[in-house]
Amino acid sequence: MNDNNAISRRSLLKHAMTGAAGAGLALEFGSGWRAEAASEYGPFKMSFQSYSLRHFTQIDEFVREASKLRLSYVELFSGHLPVNAGPADIKRVRGKLILAGCKIAAFGVEAFTSDHEKNEALFKFGRSLGVENLSADPAKDAFDSLEKLVKAYDIKIAIHNHGPEDKRWQKPEWILEAVRNRDPRIGSCADLGHFIRAGIGPVEALEMLGPRVLGCHFKDFDKQGKDVVVGTGRLDVVKALKTLKKIGFAGPLSLEFEGDEENPVPKMLECLKAIRDAINQI
Repeated sequence: MNDNNAISRRSLLKHAMTGAAGAGLALEFGSGWRAEAASEYGPFKMSFQSYSLRHFTQIDEFVREASKLRLSYVELFSGHLPVNAGPADIKRVRGKLILAGCKIAAFGVEAFTSDHEKNEALFKFGRSLGVENLSADPAKDAFDSLEKLVKAYDIKIAIHNHGPEDKRWQKPEWILEAVRNRDPRIGSCADLGHFIRAGIGPVEALEMLGPRVLGCHFKDFDKQGKDVVVGTGRLDVVKALKTLKKIGFAGPLSLEFEGDEENPVPKMLECLKAIRDAINQI
């Protein structure tokens, strides 16, 4: 091949990003970016909850903002990809995230009931995304169905707690009671900020939940109930990360920042720096 016909690696990537072959080639280029980002977070599969970027409803805007975080994983919520999305939309969103070096590790939070057919539709959707977790707000009568589905699809159900308004999953004891004697792929998506809001120590909650912690929403609130940069409110970042490491947590660790809705990335970057600094201490 002579010089006139040669296409440089940079030019190839540029064309791939705008063409149909982009997603496939991005796997090669994106892997380097992911490895670099992952090395900064030690043993943790550092992710973010896309609800943090809920202001950016157009997928290109969302991916642009997400790429500034330089994270290898994302937990999507339905505002960025509805659960009734067709194959073309799923492929488009996954492809754009791959180009940004980001894999969809989890999806949610979604409701589950005793309706097995509807539950299975969500598992099929999760499989099409390639997720390992579905963050869930299940009804008490959903668990027989969910146990069958986690075995059939090998996708975990991570029960998400909310704050004092949550009458079903507010306390870690309630989650443990529901999952006792259930498949180990049914557990907790421990939202540390909501434990704080409910007056529950997040570190104590993690210790109690132990190996049932399958996902984690990492966030902080101050005494006034305001979402703040992690470590500047009531969350001890070092202790929380030490505890996650101690209990063998291997799921997606999803930063969630609900403040500064129209421009959350600067504060999210402060959160990530605080997490990296804490990881260096453990």
